[in-house]
Order: sequence, then structure tokens, then C-alpha cells
Amino acid sequence: MGAEKLINQLNTKLEQWQTLYDAAATFKKAECWSYFANAHIFGVENPVNGEIGYCCIMGNGGELYGLAVYLGTEGLETLLNMMNEESEIDPMYSQYCLMLSFDSRAELYPDELKQIKELGLKFRGTNAWPTFRLYEPGFVPWPIQNEDEVEFLILALQQAIEVVQVYKSNPDAIFQEEDDTFLTRVSNRDRQNLVWSDQWIKPKPLDKANDYLVTPLDELRLAKAKRSLKGIAGIWEIDCFFAPMPIAEGDRPFYPMMGLIVDQESEQILQYGLTEKFGIPDKIAGLLLELIEKAQVIPKEIGVCNEETFHYIRQILKAFEIKAYLTNVLPALEEAKEGMLDYFSSGRR
Repeated sequence: MGAEKLINQLNTKLEQWQTLYDAAATFKKAECWSYFANAHIFGVENPVNGEIGYCCIMGNGGELYGLAVYLGTEGLETLLNMMNEESEIDPMYSQYCLMLSFDSRAELYPDELKQIKELGLKFRGTNAWPTFRLYEPGFVPWPIQNEDEVEFLILALQQAIEVVQVYKSNPDAIFQEEDDTFLTRVSNRDRQNLVWSDQWIKPKPLDKANDYLVTPLDELRLAKAKRSLKGIAGIWEIDCFFAPMPIAEGDRPFYPMMGLIVDQESEQILQYGLTEKFGIPDKIAGLLLELIEKAQVIPKEIGVCNEETFHYIRQILKAFEIKAYLTNVLPALEEAKEGMLDYFSSGRR
């Protein structure tokens, strides 16, 4: 009985993937990119959890063909920042979406090729092979594995075709409502019999409170560091950024983040360290405190280029009464950062 249940589960999973490949083929045949540019963003509500995926049809520019479904307000914000060229982070590290793209065979992972073979599918040529990837901040784009994500991408593809069919003669009509709302396909949430309709909905507010959480530092350690101080140094510049050297640990490879502290006058790198994305708040705070302990001095000022970094070191600024300023220009740090990125990109470790 156990073996029969397992076989049924495997068959169900293959059927689900077959449905996804069929949806991708229908989407490609419809040539939705002939009618919609990537600026024609619309939403599809997930019937399971109510999250909205913001859809961007790719291919109008004749380069990358497919559909990207940006997940929730966080995903939408990265998309809008990219389109407005306001993103401080390379899209390779910041995108949060499910993506169908039509690529060449060489761009597929072995497991994807194996799955295509198991389903008895055949593709030939460039822009012909469907890939289904999860893009998540800090991680290498990876084949979708979660069944709920597969199901939502199927629905998003089907609804994208519906939206294009209705609005293809006048795609700008999806912008007819208020500027801060998006045409969104919403269902009755009856998963056995979904009925869809159009609504214009405002994205949910983005909660960034947890992005700034830093573990409280040991008060005794801070007091000891303060007692050991021997003077005041110059100006230090601090930043954190993704390093282009994927690390293969856990379920899928991730891009580590680097914390970097540079002396403004000498341009000398004073401290650096790597960690995974979710550990960067504590890492930055730890690097600064370790530097103060080692050098037994505090800087006259600290320059940072974004609010996140300021929040990461806030408790140290308060404890040592250090002034900090926010600026778009940190020349010494940018030079050091460029050197670090060149080093990693060259393949050296």
C-alpha cells in the first residue's frame, strides 16, 4: 500500500509539471510580448494565501522571452526600482520572483533536462527551452521545486493570457485607475472551481522593521572596550554588499554579503568579513566593535551610504557617542569595494 501511495504521489507531481509545461507552451504560442511591454504590470492573487504576484511579460524588446511573477510588495518594489533605475543593488541579487523564461539547452540544470526527458517533451533551438526558476534575494536563481509555487505559476500564466486577450488592443487601459493601484486578477478562492475577475488594488504596505533587527551587544563587552580607548582616529566609511562568489551550502547556493570598513584618508581596509544575507546586521555591528577593540580608538565620524547600515551600527554609535552621516559618495570605500569585487570576479579565493 505504501508503494502504491508513493507511485500515485509521483504521478500527481508529474501531472502538475506537465500542466506547467503546457501552460508555458500556450503562453508562448499566444506571443503575449507582442502586445504588452514589460512596463504593463498587473497582479494575480494567489488563491491559497492571498498574496499578489505582480506579472511582468518579457520579450517586447526581443531579448529575453517569458513571464516574471514578482511576489508580494517586496517583489514589486524590486521590479519598480529596476524599471526606474533606482536600485542600489544588482538585480541578480535583489529580485524576488517566479520566472518562466525560454532559453537555450545549455542554460538548463541537469535536473531540468532530466524532467523534460521524463515527461517525453522535446525542444530545439534558442529561446525554445522553458525554464522555471525561483529568484530570491541573496540566492542563486534555482529551479522551482515547491509544489505550491508550481501551482501558482500555472495560474499566473493562465491569467496573463486572459489579461492580454482582453487588453491587447489597448494595453494602457490597465492603467486607467489611480496611479498607486494595479489591475489584479482575483478569484473566488474556490480551488475546485476558480472564477476570476478584475480589480484595481493598492499593494500592501511594505514592513521593513525586521530588516533592522540587530542582536543587543553585551554591555560588559562595550564597557570594557570603552575603558581601553586611547584616542580618536579619522573618518571611517562602512558598507555591506553582495559578493559575486556563490557558496554551495544547504538546499541551494547563495551569495554571501560582505561587510567592509575603510579609513577615508589612507584608503586602507581596516576590517572586512563575509556572512549570509540574514546575518549581515549582526556581522556589521560585530566588525565595527571588533575594530574598536583591536585599534583601541574610535573614529571622529562614520560615513554610511544607506539607512540599513546606519541602523545596523546604531547601538555602537550611541554607546561610544560617535557621529555618523549618510551620503551617496564614499570614495575610499568605493575604491576598496571595486578592488574586492574584481578580486572575487577573477576567480581567486
